[in-house]
Amino acid sequence: MAPPSSPSSPWRNCSRCKKPIAYGSTYLVCSVSTCNRARTGMVFCSMECWDAHLPIARHREASAEELTAPARDGDPIAKPGPQVERKQGKRRIAPVQRRDPSLPRDALVISKAFKEYVRAAGGCNTSDAVIEVLSDKLRDWADRAIDRAKADGRKTILDRDFMPK
Repeated sequence: MAPPSSPSSPWRNCSRCKKPIAYGSTYLVCSVSTCNRARTGMVFCSMECWDAHLPIARHREASAEELTAPARDGDPIAKPGPQVERKQGKRRIAPVQRRDPSLPRDALVISKAFKEYVRAAGGCNTSDAVIEVLSDKLRDWADRAIDRAKADGRKTILDRDFMPK
């Protein structure tokens, strides 16, 4: 067992951006069991960090679960992974689905260029369904970037709007 942590130390660090997660604060975990094993124990500080792990983890279906880190008083030693105390009525947070269905659904990726890159980089073929998945991901990123630009009072999306905060 590790000694109790100092008052300024975090409970854990985000698995994606490495920002500290404080005792008693809320955080996200992936609903897929392989991300919640004791050895893996992935935790995320924000929805952006959770979203960023999806392409790497290659889950078919996943959602984020909002949990609460242990309180310093109740458990001064941080326990990894799923052994943390859960909020009453834990919340499952699905990925953002807020696009207007009337918006254009055209492919946002030039399929020929992407397929050529994949073949040159890894010698693999690419299914046509990949283009739709990439286009959906680009739409999600664009929606989040639009929200960040508007929150900053801008009408122009900048490269920094695509970075997780």
